[in-house]
Amino acid sequence: MRILGIDPGTRIAGYGVIDLSIEGSMKAVAAGAWKLDENKDLACRLATLAIEFRRVVEAYSPTHMCLELSFLADNPRTALFLGHARGVVLSEAHQSGLKISEISATSAKKIISGNGRADKSSIAKIMSSMLGFKLDILPFDATDALAIACADAVRMKETKIALNINEKNRTPLQNEILTNWKNNKKNSKKSIFNFSSLLK
Repeated sequence: MRILGIDPGTRIAGYGVIDLSIEGSMKAVAAGAWKLDENKDLACRLATLAIEFRRVVEAYSPTHMCLELSFLADNPRTALFLGHARGVVLSEAHQSGLKISEISATSAKKIISGNGRADKSSIAKIMSSMLGFKLDILPFDATDALAIACADAVRMKETKIALNINEKNRTPLQNEILTNWKNNKKNSKKSIFNFSSLLK
């Protein structure tokens, strides 16, 4: 089974592709982020998002897609634009014949780290440890997308994964990451990358 996770956006959107074995093990296949030109109008950016989404589907042939649910943004304009991006992704996924699921960012973080409020840096470190890639090669938009895909894998009933981590069964690395996050909330790292599609 191959799962495509999407962190939607109208300026930068992230994608992450993982393989899920029958035994429940996960392997990273691809990840990256699309920079959508802020100088273009919304319709043009959404068209670019659709094109890039199709390129990923054609390149990696996922069977499932998991999309991050909308959050209640403070800025209504931001929420509206995010809804447009989600609509494009949902439409393209349906036309591509993918099995579609959705998950909130809070739920994905809870499944992956045991803390629904973990910051992007913590999630990136856990994804790097879990999937075995170098932390500095991907923007947070991509590691968030990988986390969405992995969280969806964990939720699937047909797998044998028991990764829903709580305080009693966290690994030492996960405990260290979350402790550091709690101690440095005010200095939490934000994504500052402007990445084009990482597809060659």
